[in-house]
Amino acid sequence: MVEVDEAILDKLSEAFYLLLRGRPAAPVELPPEYPENELRQLVGYINRFLAEYGDLSGCMSSIAHGDLDFSLGNGRLAALQELKSLQGNLRHLTWKTQQIAAGDFEQKVDFMGDFSEAFNSMTRQLKEAFDKIARQNDELSEAYREITREKEKSDRLLLNILPVRVAEDLKLTGHTTPETFEDVTVAFADLVGFTNLSAELEPKVLIDELNEIFTGFDLIIERNDCERIKTIGDAYLAVSGMNTGHDRHARNIVDAALEMVHFLEVRNDGNHIRWQVRLGIHTGKVVGGVVGIKKYIYDVFGDTINTACRMEQNSEPMKINLSEVARLKIGDGYELVERGELQVKGKGGMKMFFVTGRKGSGEGR
Repeated sequence: MVEVDEAILDKLSEAFYLLLRGRPAAPVELPPEYPENELRQLVGYINRFLAEYGDLSGCMSSIAHGDLDFSLGNGRLAALQELKSLQGNLRHLTWKTQQIAAGDFEQKVDFMGDFSEAFNSMTRQLKEAFDKIARQNDELSEAYREITREKEKSDRLLLNILPVRVAEDLKLTGHTTPETFEDVTVAFADLVGFTNLSAELEPKVLIDELNEIFTGFDLIIERNDCERIKTIGDAYLAVSGMNTGHDRHARNIVDAALEMVHFLEVRNDGNHIRWQVRLGIHTGKVVGGVVGIKKYIYDVFGDTINTACRMEQNSEPMKINLSEVARLKIGDGYELVERGELQVKGKGGMKMFFVTGRKGSGEGR
């Protein structure tokens, strides 16, 4: 029977005590002269166990902290062999999870029993959730595009009836304040004989004719830096100098008026319905603002509007009648016919001029 030194037994006991307390244990050292016997062999086994158990504890600690890059020795403990398999599976699972995070929901795992089924079920649910989110995003994108289209349509409609600044005020704040424009030029146009023609034409034909004429006028007005304010039946009111054309508002209006007359002349050529226009132009101060709270109507007010209307009433078919104030504003670039002083209701005598064309343009008649 082998006799055991109590000191060696104490070292072995201490090593196992430390292991049970979760602390590292150093190998048990025997004196070099200790004989080769069963005790030396046992101590060797215990030291190898201590080393492999230390490796096992270190690897388990790495896993607990999320580190899968630990290195396992060549120990023979069954737990170490299982840990190697677990390390490989966890690395594979990590890669699969990264692929799923990148959007590949076709990934599956086929190890670790019930965990595999739970993981694969989670993947399916994630795929379904992301597919649903993608569909909802498509629906939201289409709804946003539709809202944008409708907004653009409503903005275009708003700009058809209101000046840009007023439309922006209403969109931003819901209201706009009237504004005084000290120096603008106003044109009134009236279709001659409209009442008689309207009695002869079918309503649809009459509306189509008006629509085509006023659409042509609108394009001319816009091209010459003017603004159409409104139409009242066959009457057409335009202004230049409120929001655009400040430097040459009188010339802009006169240029537009000459084009409007020319437009009707060309249109009448070969058309069985022949329209004529009478125009009046005056320059002065106006107040512009929105009238009403249900149906917005932008309008301009002031004596300048009334005077322009009087200029139109004192004009002739296919003629453009200017007040003296407007005539002074346009300068010397136009062919004019002085009409002398005519009596104007509520105004007395006023000098008036017919504009027949631009000088040097060949447009005079």
